Amino acid sequence: MNSIIPRAGDLGQEPLAGDLAECLQQLDEADIDARGLVAGLNEKQFHWSPIASRWSIGQCLVHLIMVGRIYLPIMDEAIQLARAEHIVSRGPYRYGFVERWFVNSTEPPPSLRLRTPASARPPDNQPLDQVVADFKAMQDELRERIRASNRLDLARVRIESPFAKSLKMGLGTSHQFLAAHERRHLWQAWQVRKHAEFPAE
Repeated sequence: MNSIIPRAGDLGQEPLAGDLAECLQQLDEADIDARGLVAGLNEKQFHWSPIASRWSIGQCLVHLIMVGRIYLPIMDEAIQLARAEHIVSRGPYRYGFVERWFVNSTEPPPSLRLRTPASARPPDNQPLDQVVADFKAMQDELRERIRASNRLDLARVRIESPFAKSLKMGLGTSHQFLAAHERRHLWQAWQVRKHAEFPAE
């Protein structure tokens, strides 16, 4: 995906705000977790699920890719507008109760379960190697947006959820949500791999 937001090199060498540095670290940890999740899997195992209503490992990863792709242009627009209007701050940032609660509720094991919108329901027909490559590319895209958010007011810059129009979160909590969302579905995928009936080969 071609981004039109400033890249990290265009923003100088100023250290990332603590909130953003933490999100980068969480993406790094998700990468490690995802590599362990798919290590040694074949196509049959990647697409297996215990019952039809539960997602396979592949579907969990495809869902993360789909949600990331939906959020990227929304973040781009918010970052561009904030830079144009000079909505900047070095923090600390104070996020609202509802958005903090929503992020915390996304963490695994999930305490809040919502129906997945049709636009984010993952197919189960994509090959393992392609999904792994797409996930890696998505992680790099998210890192670019985190770095591009530096020096902006992460609480005042607001993003409307593409799935719940009444939910608006700060740019900082939007990054936090996506990291928590990754942990949630990687945890879900691990439950599939650890299942007693998971195929041995």
